[in-house]
Amino acid sequence: MKSTSRFTIASLCVMTIWLLSVDPSQGDECVSMKRDRHRTIMEEYRHSPNWDGSLTEDTLNLRNNETEVDLSRQGFKEVHWHLSSFVGEGYEIFELNLAFNNFEELNELTFLKFYSLETLNLSNNRLQTISNLTFGSLIRLVELDLSFNLIHTLERQAFDRLYALESLSLRENCLITLAPNQFHFNDHLSSVLLDHNQLAFLPTVLFDPITMVDEIYELDLSDNNFRRMPYIETKEIALLKIDNNHIETLTVNKSFNVRALQIQHNNIYDADLFKFNRAEHIDLSHNNLDNIVGLHEMNQLEYLDLSSNNVSKFDYNLKYSIRNIPSLVTLRLQNCSLSEHNIQGLLASDSILNLDLSQNNFVRLNVSDLSRMRSLQYLSLNFNYLRELINYDRLGQEFPYLELVSLSFNRWNCTYYDQLNAFLNRTHIRSTSDPRDCYINGTHVSDSYVTDTFEPQYTMNHIKRDMTVLRNLGRNTIYFMYALFSTIRGQGNQTIMHQQLQDEQLRNLERDVDRLLGMLAFLVAIFASVLCVAAAYGGWRLFRKWQHDRSVKVVTYNKRANEFSNGVTVSDVIRDNSVA
Repeated sequence: MKSTSRFTIASLCVMTIWLLSVDPSQGDECVSMKRDRHRTIMEEYRHSPNWDGSLTEDTLNLRNNETEVDLSRQGFKEVHWHLSSFVGEGYEIFELNLAFNNFEELNELTFLKFYSLETLNLSNNRLQTISNLTFGSLIRLVELDLSFNLIHTLERQAFDRLYALESLSLRENCLITLAPNQFHFNDHLSSVLLDHNQLAFLPTVLFDPITMVDEIYELDLSDNNFRRMPYIETKEIALLKIDNNHIETLTVNKSFNVRALQIQHNNIYDADLFKFNRAEHIDLSHNNLDNIVGLHEMNQLEYLDLSSNNVSKFDYNLKYSIRNIPSLVTLRLQNCSLSEHNIQGLLASDSILNLDLSQNNFVRLNVSDLSRMRSLQYLSLNFNYLRELINYDRLGQEFPYLELVSLSFNRWNCTYYDQLNAFLNRTHIRSTSDPRDCYINGTHVSDSYVTDTFEPQYTMNHIKRDMTVLRNLGRNTIYFMYALFSTIRGQGNQTIMHQQLQDEQLRNLERDVDRLLGMLAFLVAIFASVLCVAAAYGGWRLFRKWQHDRSVKVVTYNKRANEFSNGVTVSDVIRDNSVA
């Protein structure tokens, strides 16, 4: 507990010192520059009839019951007070686009009646501050776009009530830092774009890793002012972009659960990857690497880009590490000052399928120098100074799985190059190179002595297209499949829960129907019993009356004769009366 308190106090002290050292004019310059940019963009829409007007209920088309409202490119400057008043019911609008307007301020009443809103686009406005409870009523909001504004301040509770928020874009603003626990209550947040701001420091605790539903799919911190690698506590980050900053050392004190790390175009000279041992994709290209450690413990790494670094400064570490990464599939070493003198024994791997050695200093490369990569399927040697590929006739034996080789933009002698292409055409290895890309007596020619048999199957435009696809396919496929898997898994869980709920409701309904049928049967049985008793009682009464009528006799007295007549029964009297 004491250590945690000391760490928190230390973090607050560091943040306070940093904030005091920040030049306020830097934020002012950013705001001024981006205000001018917004003014230039909005000149195109100055002819709008709503220019510098107020957003009212009439402009929302509420009478048409539209659920998706697009009011972008209108030039609105403010929201009419009646639109955010307490009087009246909420608006059934699910998607609202207010991009490319002139809004400068939002308050806690602006979206008070937009309870059903799921998507809100406020990009390309003039907002500078997002205060607490500005979006307090938007508890169903899933996607919020605040990009291309002038935002320099986010209050600590600005997003606290956006419980369903999944995507947040704050790119192209003037943010200098974020408050601790800025996204503490956004448990469904999966995409946070903070690129092209003025960020130079981030607090360690931005999210709540315990309550987060899923991992963060994308966190973009590129094109900011970071000089140290920020550490962010979270469940998992699928893609962390922090390229185009000023980071010099790549090191963190705790394990960083990042699956894909893009940190190219920095000034990194020392990379410590021990805390990134779960990463699958790392891009360290265009840095000034002098030392790299921890690669040999990255058992899940599939993609590694060290292009535009001087590999000779850390070739021993690289040699040891490459052979100990069992999952590595793609290795890019473009522009790494490699030549036939330092490539020998450098690369050895049974898992690498794609190797890019373009833009290096090879003049005469021996195929045997790469023979310890027998699983190789694609090899790029473009943009070198190659004049000779020694032992090229052993390509099929050294690389039994090789399918494609690129040899364009080198210094080939046309006669030698013709022989090389003729050999490749007789094997299973396909070349994307143009056989006419060669030199005669030091002069580049457009045609060599190649017959139609050896004409390439692809033009140079096709080659560029295929190279672009190969370069992007690996990195994009992983992210797409992961997003698709997460979506399908979430939908599957929702379907199962919905099915279970329906089954439970159906069982309850069946029980209620059974109870009603039982009660109805009971009432029918009681009614039948009453009818039977009543019928039996009526029959008994009739029978008793009949017996009584037979047993009772009527005796008459004759006064003159002074005698009684013989008695007759009531039945006889009734019969006689009926006869008469």
